[in-house]
Amino acid sequence: MRIETLLRRHQAFKETTRLHKGNRVSRAYAGVMASLTGLRIYLNYKLFRPTLPEALPDDGGAVLSMTSFPPRMKHLWMVVDLLMRQETKPACINLCLYEGDFPDRKLPESLAQYLERGLRIIWAGEDLKPHLKYHCTFKEEAEGRRRPVITVDDDLFYPTDMTTRLMKLHGQYPSAVCANIAKRIKGPMYNGWEIETQAHSPDPELLALGFGAVLYPSSFYCSECIFNLDAIRETCLKADDLWLKRCENLTGTGVATGGFMAVPPELPSSQKISLSSSNVALGRNDIAWAALERYDQTRK
Repeated sequence: MRIETLLRRHQAFKETTRLHKGNRVSRAYAGVMASLTGLRIYLNYKLFRPTLPEALPDDGGAVLSMTSFPPRMKHLWMVVDLLMRQETKPACINLCLYEGDFPDRKLPESLAQYLERGLRIIWAGEDLKPHLKYHCTFKEEAEGRRRPVITVDDDLFYPTDMTTRLMKLHGQYPSAVCANIAKRIKGPMYNGWEIETQAHSPDPELLALGFGAVLYPSSFYCSECIFNLDAIRETCLKADDLWLKRCENLTGTGVATGGFMAVPPELPSSQKISLSSSNVALGRNDIAWAALERYDQTRK
């Protein structure tokens, strides 16, 4: 089965479960099938490796930005390949890597072959953990072409209309942060914040969730507050979504969302080493959010 078909069905399955469509049996079936999507896409890539995609245009479109680390490099090519097959092509894909994790700067051949098609490696001299997902690209674009930047994760299979959704939303709200998936901030505890399933105009009470892919306009990422590395280290080195939300609050930037998009299927076994799951399960997001509030209060 074609990967695009699997992704469309995954969206439909998630709509059934998340939006409570159908009866209990149909929702249970949809939940099981959705949980298998990542494995089925992985097997499609392993068994029927597709021809390489066309080179990306390197134009004024959005720049996709991501980071990764050695345990995920073996299968990262699958994620990159699917990102290059977006309906609305990105200008390029920046993969920002910490030099200390790759002392010889050697990449798997499975990934290196995408360098001729629009994949770019940006080597960082400091380990900023998940903040590398955006930091290097924001810096480069702020000093250069100032194209929209879309951040993505390295362990998810994104639907091929992901960039289309975000660019359409960006056209409506060019100064807003545009998210496919967001939570509404209610109270001090992160686990109490609920996923929004409806479209929203720019709203300061929405938290853009990085795993759903988020578009940042140049009007936001050119703000100096984003690059305060001392504050990042002091408050939320492992919680990039919360740091960016804090910067949105400081700059008066709202978050806009489109219609419901399912959480993308995961690359199998990738969650054995998962920062997002540990942040939520161990309450680290609550600690980071409180640290950010204390940091700002002491500087008023």
